[in-house]
Amino acid sequence: MPERAPYGTWTSPITPDTVASSSIVFDDVLVDSITSVVYHIEQRPNEGGRSVIVNTAEGRDVIPSGFNARNAVNEYGGASAVVYGGIVYFSNLTDGRVYSVEDKQGSEPSPVSPEDPNNQYRYANFAVHPVQTNLIASILEYHPDDNPQNVVTTLCVIDTATATRTGLVEGADFYASPVFNPSGTKIAWQEWYQPDMPFEGALIYIADVSIENSTIVLSNTTYVAGKKLEISVTYPTWVSDTTLLYTSDESNGFQNPFIYSTATGSARAALASPIEQDFAEPAWYFGLYPYALLGDGSYGAFTAFQDGRNILYVLDLTKPSDPVSIPDFPFVVAQHLKQSGPNATTFVFTASLNDQPGGVLRCSLGAAPSFVPTYEYLKRSAAQPVSSEYISLPQPYTLCKDGPLYAILYLPKNPDFEGPPDEKPPCITHVHGGPTSMSTQALSLQKLYFTSRGFAWLDVNYRGSSGYGRSYIERLAGNWGILDNQDCEDAVTMIGEEKGLVDSKRAAVRGGSAGGYTTLCSVTTAKNNKYYKAATSAYGGISDLKLLAQATEKFELQYMYKLLGGSPDEIPDVYEARSPYYNVVDSSGQPQITIPLLMLQGKNDPVVPQEQATRFLAKIEQEAPNEKLSYHFYDNEGHGWKQASTIKDALKREHDWYLENLL
Repeated sequence: MPERAPYGTWTSPITPDTVASSSIVFDDVLVDSITSVVYHIEQRPNEGGRSVIVNTAEGRDVIPSGFNARNAVNEYGGASAVVYGGIVYFSNLTDGRVYSVEDKQGSEPSPVSPEDPNNQYRYANFAVHPVQTNLIASILEYHPDDNPQNVVTTLCVIDTATATRTGLVEGADFYASPVFNPSGTKIAWQEWYQPDMPFEGALIYIADVSIENSTIVLSNTTYVAGKKLEISVTYPTWVSDTTLLYTSDESNGFQNPFIYSTATGSARAALASPIEQDFAEPAWYFGLYPYALLGDGSYGAFTAFQDGRNILYVLDLTKPSDPVSIPDFPFVVAQHLKQSGPNATTFVFTASLNDQPGGVLRCSLGAAPSFVPTYEYLKRSAAQPVSSEYISLPQPYTLCKDGPLYAILYLPKNPDFEGPPDEKPPCITHVHGGPTSMSTQALSLQKLYFTSRGFAWLDVNYRGSSGYGRSYIERLAGNWGILDNQDCEDAVTMIGEEKGLVDSKRAAVRGGSAGGYTTLCSVTTAKNNKYYKAATSAYGGISDLKLLAQATEKFELQYMYKLLGGSPDEIPDVYEARSPYYNVVDSSGQPQITIPLLMLQGKNDPVVPQEQATRFLAKIEQEAPNEKLSYHFYDNEGHGWKQASTIKDALKREHDWYLENLL
């Protein structure tokens, strides 16, 4: 019989060590287009947080210790490696250079990009020219100084035979996804301009390719699709020498697949009718391809979002078609889709489930018209870390408050305990980052750490979240710091008081980055800044929007202009009114921040620099010295945690904070 004990006080076998070390995070999956060998990149918290390229079938590290297959382009990185003919090319975070290494036991990486003694250059998103294979197209990010406004982003060509670099495309603020057609005679790429993020307004171009003086020269640059400020186009891939596939939200505000023909110079929808589902997620990282070509490219496998999770389609690309839905797709998150090799009818991808660990998988599809799938694990993210008796399954809700509001509830679950019959569990309200992002339904050991101890966990996909179309994203425009706060409070109230599932009077709010901003607003600028009983800025919490507009990375430097309704020069009063830093006390000098606050911060955070935390903490200690406050800064950590020691320490601090202030 389970022991009856108050919620939040239960003991659990899920420890900080379990959370930090029991599951692998996969950064990418790679396929050698010549040999069809599959590789993946995995994070190693116990090795200082480095990312390692692994030959998946052999389980063998391709890069030795001392190398870190990660990049900091746009600070978030992604697409850090490519494999061609048994040679792995990767960006090394340690020194910023690109290296090559043979996929052989004992091979040592050699630099193939120019020396960079001042660490001013960063590379990502590589494409090997299919004929002149020593030439690689890459994003190049140049940092002449420490001012993010001076960063210059271009496309370049790396000659791996001579370790030299030449320019390829310039003029836009940002670039992504350079891709060659099969014969190497054309290239496509995505570009965008401030104040857009790539999911707000972007453009795709193509150009003819020729090889002159041992480098790539472009001509006949041609616009394909997209529009600044209004239409987002993403993830280009060549289906053939003359046919380009990409996704766009131009038809109905949802990312749907499109086909462009160089023969006709025109584009068409790949779908027979638009579907109100996003076939792509916002590109916070490079390389998050949501589809893979199959066979000769006449059809493909596509993921889409439905009810806050991924589903899978097969789509005929030869004519406008209705997609074939693959029933019972078990993976709530599927990313990094890649065809398993030339003309392969299988694809590989990284995936997460909601009831067990995910991993790197291969999907084989049966014959048309049903395309019955078979899934093969190439590498699991973990052995089952805990018994299913401790796994709280997600319960998605579509709530109604000024339109739909999406939330995912995880109730307490522990076979050894039950709560008192007259008590509802305290609720940890999680605010995702972005803010144009989403909380998924993937199994999370961090969430299980709390639910197995008797806490409820509520993820809120507030207005502005992705996965529900462009109009839902745009509802936050001009209202950041207001609607996100209101939605989180409303979700707790509706789940607690209307559905009776949690104790809304014992709720905590927590989040990192943009979620940390919402958290700090919840205890300062929010209309009801006493709604919660405790708060945790889990990392990179934004306290001063005016400072952030000067000191964040180039990628998001003007992101706030739309979220707040203008620049700091245009609407200085809004930036101040929405900044927790300027609202520690009210106009009469009385503290507005009365909720116990825990702040955690990486000392090397380039997205939300630690000054955001140090100035805010100093302001609290000066103007509201009697309020309950705790904080900790982590060495060698940035925007989110990579090291096992940090993951464990941060989790324990947060848990102790709730034991002290929430129960």
